[in-house]
Amino acid sequence: MALTEQDRTDITDVIHLHGHLTDAGELDRADELFTPDVVYDLDDFGLGSLHGIAAIRAAALAAGDANPVGHHVTNILIMPIDGRSARVRSKGIGVKADGTAGSVVYDDVLIRQADGWRISRRRVTAGRAALDEREAGPRAVLERWRRAALMRSPEDLRRLYAPDAVHEFPFTGPGLPSRLAGRDEIVNWITAGWRDHPLTYERYRTLAIHDTGDPGTIVVEQEALGTSAATGEFALPNLLVLTVRDGRITRLRDYVNLPAAAAALGGDA
Repeated sequence: MALTEQDRTDITDVIHLHGHLTDAGELDRADELFTPDVVYDLDDFGLGSLHGIAAIRAAALAAGDANPVGHHVTNILIMPIDGRSARVRSKGIGVKADGTAGSVVYDDVLIRQADGWRISRRRVTAGRAALDEREAGPRAVLERWRRAALMRSPEDLRRLYAPDAVHEFPFTGPGLPSRLAGRDEIVNWITAGWRDHPLTYERYRTLAIHDTGDPGTIVVEQEALGTSAATGEFALPNLLVLTVRDGRITRLRDYVNLPAAAAALGGDA
């Protein structure tokens, strides 16, 4: 079932309401914005993720005068998942008491509840540099790739891969590919996995990033953190060798820890 125009209006109102309630200090009304089990991802600021409304309220109170005095939201983009959930991306401008300002991107998942739409997951990413996508280096592309995976956005993935990109899995097993060739094959395979596997990625933890002799290639040691419908919370170790040209992924060697992935799915390696 598709979203109705009323759904879109109600979703937009929730995104706007966040700034009004926060700036007014009405933190006791946070349940009008978030689901009880909301995940508020501040990993881009080195603060990890907040779980639940009480944690969000406590963090806002602890920040005190460091909070912006004005939250302004614009450029709201609503991407339906189904009739009761949607991904929403918006731009946020925060103005502090001293007049300085900063920009962020909000990547949200909203779910229709009995009493209206609520944010169930929010990832906040800071805007730190003006950068033409064609000039984006591998670190910037890595962050965009992670964000596309967290938001389960086929459109964002498609923009990241070059048309002739190659995505390889040096560690593979029965029924799993070792090499995907071309943007369409890569995106189709990844999005099919989103539908078929009960894993919800919530954030990535960077363990290390190594430069190489090629400025367009980096080696990334990371963990994907999230929850599994079968086994609960998981942390999947992973190593990537990422090569970028003109702001697009041309080759990605994805060293998946197969035993850890099988365990998160509730099976054996």
